[in-house]
Amino acid sequence: LCRRDYLRLFGTTGYCAACKKMIPAFEMVMRAKNNVYHLECFACQQCMHRFCVGDRFYLADNKILCEFDYEERMMFANLGSS
Repeated sequence: LCRRDYLRLFGTTGYCAACKKMIPAFEMVMRAKNNVYHLECFACQQCMHRFCVGDRFYLADNKILCEFDYEERMMFANLGSS
């Protein structure tokens, strides 16, 4: 998007879903569904693993998780429902 269209769609500022701090409109961001993140905040919110290009991540309970932590969470959830 060009700057004008970005500002029209997303406004002049937003807030990071991880740290809750303001994100200025000129700053590069990462998105996961409706959540917006500072680049440095786009990491697994369980183990703090920073993602690289091609890494899989999951959004569970509105938190970004790496593949390992997501699978571990699902395994424990399945054990609890047995």
